[in-house]
Amino acid sequence: MRPVALQELKQLGDGKHWSVEQQLSELDSIGPVKGWLKALHRGDDLWLEAEATATVELVCDRCLKPYPQPLQARVSESIALQSGGPDAELEELDGADVPLETLDPNGRFDPEHWLFEQLNLQLPLKRLCCPNCPGLLVEQQSEPAVSSDVVDPRWAQLLQLKAEEQP
Repeated sequence: MRPVALQELKQLGDGKHWSVEQQLSELDSIGPVKGWLKALHRGDDLWLEAEATATVELVCDRCLKPYPQPLQARVSESIALQSGGPDAELEELDGADVPLETLDPNGRFDPEHWLFEQLNLQLPLKRLCCPNCPGLLVEQQSEPAVSSDVVDPRWAQLLQLKAEEQP
């Protein structure tokens, strides 16, 4: 999926449709991203609709083990076409939502980057391999430990610094 000139999209009455079954350069996914994307130039805005699925490998925030995370995006969005860039004032239309994004009407639309953004928004804030993840588990030793205090390996360095600080 290569970027397309917005003037070219304007010439297409029914818009442009992309079938997607490929890796996205900005998304490190396991296997291809699958789905579709449609762009329709409506004069003063670009109407986008898409459905896409992908699987990425994340690291669990609790146990630090990698796990596969499925992503699914179903999106419809309007991007205003306005000269002057994203900082230009947007006119508010009665009863209409103010678009959050703008594109230069003489510029280009990058469908691959837009699809990456939509899938990236689906990443979980809390990355857990499962809802009941117990976290890091200290491996059992065959001999009893000298100290009965079990230290989480993530805090070991901090405890060492604290011990060095005390006289």
